[in-house]
Amino acid sequence: VCTHSISSKPLPIVTFSSAYCVPAMSSAAADALKVELPDVEATEALGAALAHEVARGDVIFLNGELGSGKTSLARGFMRRYFGNPVLDVPSPSYLLHFAYSSSDSGPAAPAQPSATSEGSGEAAATNHSFVASATSLVPGCPVHHIDPYRLPEGKIASLIDFEAIFSAVALVEWPERL
Repeated sequence: VCTHSISSKPLPIVTFSSAYCVPAMSSAAADALKVELPDVEATEALGAALAHEVARGDVIFLNGELGSGKTSLARGFMRRYFGNPVLDVPSPSYLLHFAYSSSDSGPAAPAQPSATSEGSGEAAATNHSFVASATSLVPGCPVHHIDPYRLPEGKIASLIDFEAIFSAVALVEWPERL
């Protein structure tokens, strides 16, 4: 049984803890709703429910240990947000950033600082854009899925333009590494 915590708007925080998925409460999540989830399908269903609650500019931080269900929640979120039940939503931990959009809004704009993209080309490897479906729950609003797990704390800020990302909808795994 997995127990997850979700705080109320405007900044949802989903907190996962150890392998047993018992909630790790922080002061930011003190007023959180506790939900027991028995399996990965239920975790994806929670993500799907969250997809109906977001608006442009919302950022959802996904905290937790390795294997605690952060990407599963993101998968459920993306599939519902874009109405695509077979959308492939892998963990972005090796590639850092995936941007998903609907075809009615065009591809998600690159979210990279221009100075970095003109330099070594390192930032160009961080943004991978996908057209996930024809429409989305928030028309014209892309979703960014970020995972800086493999980077030193703060490094991703030199690779990604957070102003652009946070003006859309963002799911951030390992937010403590931002």
